[in-house]
Amino acid sequence: MKVLVCFDGSPSVMEGVKCAVKALRRDIDYTLLYVLTERGIYESYKRIFREDLERIETLVGDVDSEKKAARRIFLDPLCTHMREQGLTVSAVVREGHAAEEILDEVREGHYDIVVLGDVRSFSASRLLVRSTVTQVMQNARTCVMVIRPARMHIAQQNH
Repeated sequence: MKVLVCFDGSPSVMEGVKCAVKALRRDIDYTLLYVLTERGIYESYKRIFREDLERIETLVGDVDSEKKAARRIFLDPLCTHMREQGLTVSAVVREGHAAEEILDEVREGHYDIVVLGDVRSFSASRLLVRSTVTQVMQNARTCVMVIRPARMHIAQQNH
């Protein structure tokens, strides 16, 4: 069985996935997916927050692409945690519109289950634009599981 775990990098979803890991079977192949979005905005941020990004690059090390940096920052710590729990896991970073990239990965990887993290957010922008979770649930041709973090993690993240 193959399971795709989509991770957005947020602390609350990280905690939700870590909690769910305890209940996962050890005989399944897991893939963590992170999608880089809005590449054009990143270039603007690089100019505005140059000093902050230089500090991040110093912490992360010498990386020659945003995909490698995203993998190192967002996926590697969770992969390590999952491996420490005895799970077989790999990591994939894709670039583009989150829902489209997740759906493409599901089709190409022939996954049996897709696990998505979702923070309960009812902001105006989220209500106007269909969420990634909704789009994946409506269009995936496989089972979709949504992990919502505990309320205390959401409250901590909003402060």
